[in-house]
Amino acid sequence: MTLPERFSRSFAQAFPDLVGKPVLVALSGGSDSVALLHLLLTATARLGCRPHAAHVHHHLRGAEADADAEFCTALCRGLDVPFALLHLDPTPPRGTSPEAWWRGQRYRLLEAERERAECAATATAHTLDDQAETVLLKLLRGSGPAGVAGIRRRRGAVIRPVLDLRREELRAWLRSRGATWREDASNLAADRPRVRLRRHVLPLLTQAYPATVEQLGAFAAMLAEDETFLAGALASSAAWPAVGHPVESGPVVALAPALRRRWVMALAARLPLAEPPSRVQLAAVDRLLRDGDPAAVDLGRRWVLRRRGSRLHLSPPPLAPFAPIAVTVPSVTVLPGGFVARVAATGGGAAHAATLSRRAEGLALAWRPTLAGERWPGYGNRSLYRALAAAGVPAEWRRAWPVLDAGGTILWVPGVGVHTEWEGCGVHDIGLELEVPW
Repeated sequence: MTLPERFSRSFAQAFPDLVGKPVLVALSGGSDSVALLHLLLTATARLGCRPHAAHVHHHLRGAEADADAEFCTALCRGLDVPFALLHLDPTPPRGTSPEAWWRGQRYRLLEAERERAECAATATAHTLDDQAETVLLKLLRGSGPAGVAGIRRRRGAVIRPVLDLRREELRAWLRSRGATWREDASNLAADRPRVRLRRHVLPLLTQAYPATVEQLGAFAAMLAEDETFLAGALASSAAWPAVGHPVESGPVVALAPALRRRWVMALAARLPLAEPPSRVQLAAVDRLLRDGDPAAVDLGRRWVLRRRGSRLHLSPPPLAPFAPIAVTVPSVTVLPGGFVARVAATGGGAAHAATLSRRAEGLALAWRPTLAGERWPGYGNRSLYRALAAAGVPAEWRRAWPVLDAGGTILWVPGVGVHTEWEGCGVHDIGLELEVPW
């Protein structure tokens, strides 16, 4: 059976609901994503999945990144594939993990393009080699079963159609077609953990155990099935605290010890942590849940789980006030700490939304943080700090909570309200949104 035939059969078995529907390919220009694009094109007659493609330009590697974008543009033009070049702001907000920020923004851009192009899914080109590397990395970093289960074949609208294929197999097929691809120099950086595994550890293991990569992939697939089942059991008996949304500790305390550990790991997986919680942290959280001592545990990067009475609270890293940022109408502004503020623009993950009178369009608008001791005449001269507390804004964010200001007058406090004199009341009003980081 040829590689395209194997690919078509695997795709149809894994994603039967996507057969006959357009798919967006996340095209980096590397061999894996180029092969994925060619495979989808070759399998069009069998699968009916007309591919689109999108390349995210991170603006991090100078001329090399520009050349990647040019390569992807030319490739899709030559293949007559609809193509979008997406641009990512390379500067993460203060207080955020750069890697987590870039990853989140990359998938946000791809999701927006998927919806715009009316594609049924976004396909990324993770291979069996990527899976093996991920399993080893997670094991060595102390991840729990959910992390060691590796890359999932499907998460929401994101699919991985070549997860059971080897990288060299894809490259050999591309060579047989006379196809070319780009090499990312950062993938050769010896100081990167994944590169060390790829260049030194896995070759040694494969020399001694030739089926190493396949066995690690099979292990990840079985563990992923177990995790899906256990996650369902956990979701039916426990909840996870979110910023500003505590949960009762009772259902978590009542879990069996093995499920309590999974609960902590699942909570950590929702956060932008550099590493999963260590065994020491897991033990401390278990004491917090059972005995309330300690009363708080830092899960990493100043994300703190607290127990107050019978409730579990998640406290985010504290944010510092920032200098005012002028905005126009419309605008999308990334604020320090990872907030995304929109004026007359829409997104997909806004936690707070309001409407503003069209009269504000000509004002000098700016996002700024709340000020110490500030009161808001537009809200009964109430203390803003107390209003934010009542709205569930965590104490760690109140000094840096963004408000929309016009010449010293607060027009909107997300979560609290719009100034009574500037409230929208018609179809032509200005929409306001604030997307919180997590």
